[in-house]
Amino acid sequence: MVGFPRLQAREEVKTSDYVYDETVTLTQRRTGDVDAGLEVGRRIRGAGYPSAIELLHSSPTLVDRAVSVHQTYADHELSFTDAMTVAMVEYHEIDGVLSFDDDFDGIVSRLVPDTLSSQ
Repeated sequence: MVGFPRLQAREEVKTSDYVYDETVTLTQRRTGDVDAGLEVGRRIRGAGYPSAIELLHSSPTLVDRAVSVHQTYADHELSFTDAMTVAMVEYHEIDGVLSFDDDFDGIVSRLVPDTLSSQ
C-alpha cells in the first residue's frame, strides 16, 4: 500500500458526512431495509462498536472549496459528493481516498479497495 502509510498502519481512517449519507442511503435502498441503513450508520459512527473511523463534517468553507473543485474538474464528471471529498482531502491534508471510483484519478491519490490485503 505504497502512498497510504497511515491506512496501512490502521491509523487516521476518515470519512465525511457526505459519504456517510451516501452509504446509509445506498444500504437502505439496496436492501430495502431501514434497519440495515441504521446499522451501517452506527458502525461508521462507532455507536456500540469500536470507533475506527473519524467522521469529518462539512462547513461553509468546505462547501465553497467543493464548488470550486466541482467546477475545476468538470471534465472528470465528479459528483458533488466526490468534489466535497477532494476538498476535504486537500483541506485536512489526507493521504488520499479509498474508492472504486476512478473519477478521482489525476486529482488525488486513490487506493482501490480490491488491492487491500488482510494482514
